[in-house]
Amino acid sequence: MNQGFVSGAVFALSLILTFGIAVIARRSGRESITDDLSGRTLSRWLIGLSAGATANSGFVVAGAVGLGYQYGIQWVMFPIAWLLGDLVFWRWFPQRITAVGHHSGAVTISELLRYGLSGRWASSISVLATVVIVFGLAGYTAAQWQAGQTFLTGAFELSANAALGLFALLIIAYSSIGGFRGSVYVDTFQAILRLTGTLLVLISVIWISAREPEFRSNIVSAGPGFLNPLPGASLVGSVGFIAGWAAAALGFGLGQPQIVSRYLASCSPDETRAARWIYIGFVQITWVAMTVFGVLLRGIMPDIAEPEAGLSVFVKANLTSVLAGVIVADVFGVIASTANSLLISMAQSIKRDIVEHFFPAGARLASLTNLTLVAGPVTIAVTAAADSTVAGLAMSSVSMIGAGLAVPVMIKVMRWRHTGASLNGALVVGIASAVAWVHFGLSEYLNEAAVGMLLSAVANFALLRASKTTDRGRPATSGRTSTS
Repeated sequence: MNQGFVSGAVFALSLILTFGIAVIARRSGRESITDDLSGRTLSRWLIGLSAGATANSGFVVAGAVGLGYQYGIQWVMFPIAWLLGDLVFWRWFPQRITAVGHHSGAVTISELLRYGLSGRWASSISVLATVVIVFGLAGYTAAQWQAGQTFLTGAFELSANAALGLFALLIIAYSSIGGFRGSVYVDTFQAILRLTGTLLVLISVIWISAREPEFRSNIVSAGPGFLNPLPGASLVGSVGFIAGWAAAALGFGLGQPQIVSRYLASCSPDETRAARWIYIGFVQITWVAMTVFGVLLRGIMPDIAEPEAGLSVFVKANLTSVLAGVIVADVFGVIASTANSLLISMAQSIKRDIVEHFFPAGARLASLTNLTLVAGPVTIAVTAAADSTVAGLAMSSVSMIGAGLAVPVMIKVMRWRHTGASLNGALVVGIASAVAWVHFGLSEYLNEAAVGMLLSAVANFALLRASKTTDRGRPATSGRTSTS
């Protein structure tokens, strides 16, 4: 039997399961059709696995592989730095996000930020946050389309345009069917598939590496710094790298609406807290494994022209048809879970923070389904216009959103003192300082998210001190809840 047919059949089966789960989710969610968070009933496993699958993104199966392949073991330091930020984030914030979300009824980050505010400042923070979300997520979604295009091109020898069109069509279709509940259910299924695929690929590449006679010489020819965790880096540079990406991880947790929505949809703060190691374990295992895979791949296939396509090249050349089909389904799921969640988050933000807030008469037409169908083609156009790698698009989008939204969200969930003016100022200064940092070429020393978050916090403090108003923008019942 033709090898391509068998692997394609396995992939097709995974697609049938994906669409089936989306349809089941849509039917089971009819009773909460007016609530974009599925009635806030998610358990720890749904939170941890769906958030982890969403966080993985195409970066893990394209960007991380490519970085490991090109530059070596130094890029294992990236997920380690990220882990530090995740540990801080999970110690203080997810359960508080759940508590504030339940108390305020917020479905989106913009609703959470304007809670307790009134008048022009409430409208302003809603618009500013939505603009940051939509533009930032458009770039992040473009990275997913590009990753999907790269993988399908390598796996099935499709043209670039055909691969992009097929991938996007499939994601937009099941996103519009399942909505938020479908996104969570499908992400959980794809997380399980991701763990399976990670294990298969890692075992395979280790086995082949041990039997490849040219492995050692290929690694040596990659350069003297290939196996050095910090090649040529000074102590200051190393600290800057780790601190910058740890700050980016903290900003990612606080500022990415497709992740925050999982905590808002949790059934309780305690259940959210219990998802900590499910999420962290999933992210670290898959990310480190794919970076190490890229390093080992350099030793057995040293002449891959496009390193970010290394996984599809390896699978096609070395695995049986059934295993190749499983990996194709896995990689599709990794990229699809993030793209799907991003489309849903953009649709939610536009629907609730723009249409329902400013144009309530058009709310009926602006359903999540319709907005998802619009957001998909727009982000595909961004992909066509972008001139960057998957890693570049993903990292820049994540950093910018974190720079603008992380501190304002932190202020709200920690119930720190603020005014409408100070919160708006924090958001604007965070974004502006991050853009300036990148413009002057300083992001190679310290990630722009760290700079943006620091100056965002300073702006809130300075504007609060300068303000003479007595309205602190805090909820009427602002006593602290025991969620730490």
